[in-house]
Amino acid sequence: MAEKKQIHSGHRQRMHDRVRDYGFDSLAEHEALEYLLYFTNARKNTNPIAHALIERFGSFAGVLEASEEELCAVEGVGPATARLIHLLPSFSRYYRRSCAKERRRLTTSEQIGEYLMAQFHGKRQEEVLLVALDDQGRIGRTAWVGSGGADRVGLPVKKVVAEAVRMGASGVVLSHNHPGGNVLPSREDLAATEEIVRGLAMVEIQLLDHVIVTETEYCSLRQENRMPLYDVHSGQVLLASRSPRRTQK
Repeated sequence: MAEKKQIHSGHRQRMHDRVRDYGFDSLAEHEALEYLLYFTNARKNTNPIAHALIERFGSFAGVLEASEEELCAVEGVGPATARLIHLLPSFSRYYRRSCAKERRRLTTSEQIGEYLMAQFHGKRQEEVLLVALDDQGRIGRTAWVGSGGADRVGLPVKKVVAEAVRMGASGVVLSHNHPGGNVLPSREDLAATEEIVRGLAMVEIQLLDHVIVTETEYCSLRQENRMPLYDVHSGQVLLASRSPRRTQK
């Protein structure tokens, strides 16, 4: 028994050394879980638990997305371990938002895209976010104004306009996510953008951009010259047409 403990202790130290020298990315998925489990299992061999979790949920991401109840059903996983694993995506999202807050002045499409990707990080359903910017590009209020399923969300024109008025904004950025991974705007996205531009113009608020994000990239309609423009003289919305490109981060 003492010999087994010594072997196990040596294995942990080798894992610590590996992470120190080569980074967490050097680990395979089951090794990453094994290493993570060290923090709630001071003496237990976590390798079998890690393999059981991967087998049950399919991948490292699948494990992190499981509920606490599902995690506790795996042998060797207690409430503390389940809570730690389940909260990791929230920790990551909080971290990315905190980083984004340090760059509160957004003056380029790249800065806006990076900020919005942080807001949507880890979300599995389509949602709609409205962000008010002042004349200096500083972020004012933000509001979630819509939610949908995993592959579709309506862009609520009336709610967007009402929320922009409530914010007291002169300019806003609209954003929604595509959890499925296709960052390109759909016909429905473009048609809704046109209606929102028109609705906001009626209350003298400018839609500065509509940004679609995934976990790894974003598409800014303004950057791609796809943003509709409201002509105050004719009262018409002028449409731009150009095939968008993807911008990866």
